[in-house]
Amino acid sequence: MRLPGNVLLFLFFLLFLTDCKKPYLPAIISVNPNYLVVEGFINSGSDSTFITLSRTALLSSDSIKVETGASVTIESDKNDKYPLAELKPGIYSTANLNLPTDRNYRLHIFTFANKEYVSDYVENKTSPPIDSVFYAPLPNGVQFYVSTHDPGNKSRYYKWDYDETWSYFSAYFSQLIYQNHQLNFRDPDSTVWTCYRHATPSNNFYVSNSLGLSQDVIAHYPIGYVLASTGKITHVYSLNVKQTSITADAFKYWQNLKKNTEQLGSIFDPSPSTTLGNLHCISDPKAGVLGFISVSTQTTKRIFFAGRSLPYHYPKYVPPYDTANCASGFLPVDPQNTLAQREEQTFFSGDTIPIKVFVDLTTYQITGYIYAPKICVDCRVQGGTNIRPPYWPVGL
Repeated sequence: MRLPGNVLLFLFFLLFLTDCKKPYLPAIISVNPNYLVVEGFINSGSDSTFITLSRTALLSSDSIKVETGASVTIESDKNDKYPLAELKPGIYSTANLNLPTDRNYRLHIFTFANKEYVSDYVENKTSPPIDSVFYAPLPNGVQFYVSTHDPGNKSRYYKWDYDETWSYFSAYFSQLIYQNHQLNFRDPDSTVWTCYRHATPSNNFYVSNSLGLSQDVIAHYPIGYVLASTGKITHVYSLNVKQTSITADAFKYWQNLKKNTEQLGSIFDPSPSTTLGNLHCISDPKAGVLGFISVSTQTTKRIFFAGRSLPYHYPKYVPPYDTANCASGFLPVDPQNTLAQREEQTFFSGDTIPIKVFVDLTTYQITGYIYAPKICVDCRVQGGTNIRPPYWPVGL
């Protein structure tokens, strides 16, 4: 189960309120301190900056309370100001900034309730290019790795995020479509057999440093793992890695957060940390705020691979369905005088979709139509899109 970012941060804060790992549940279930959660970083390069504002949620809650109507501004220590617009509720953005590197920057927030928050001024870092992203098959899935280096030995601390896209097929390829009370052949551009799904995993933190090395090199750092049973790597899979150079304080924050959310659970695990981040409420010092704002350019590298090249047993189509629920049906043409009515009854609701015509090979006449449940024909039902992403190679 993937937890929303603000729930993870709230859990992180609650864990370090005590040095004891003895379970204690009632207070965290019933009380929500309503802290502001600030997610994102200031992209000082040619890409857009996105900052997400929300409120802490109870561990028992599945909903996220976004912080809307806020005024969000990036400020430099030389009084430059760059306002962000609310792109979606709780998501604030600005286009490429290309910020000067000779100054430090911070985030300044006024909430709709007029509480004022600022981050510490942070050095503007430059991320070196990613050298390589590669993968290695393991018994049950694929492990991804990233390598990078900084010839100037200035980065030293790194943080990575990634997003993933994969293609998948429905159980049946549909040549037909029912539109305007008629059966017609599909336009090739309207196929619903192949879909693409995009995701941004948010439950892990990837940070590393090169402090113990004479050169600023990170080699073969594990950044993500995909189980074959998820179906993501059955056909074509793409991983897009994003790298930022961070400060020592940011590294400490993300390393502590990683330990407290991924590695707690036994007496041999590290003790919870008390690092809250670099944001403060200056209008009300008692008001809590969670998050760490960094400033850096970002470098990216995307890879593709075909799952059929890997040694796994794959389902015939993805996601795997109960074959009993994907049984096809047959709509005969005869009697002709009731065909239109029977087509309407079968296809109008959209619960079933026509697949192909059935032809008598002796007379070469169409004798009926094959159809199947929508979930087995229209790949979009599984949450993807049948529109090929612009970065997807033709033919894959």
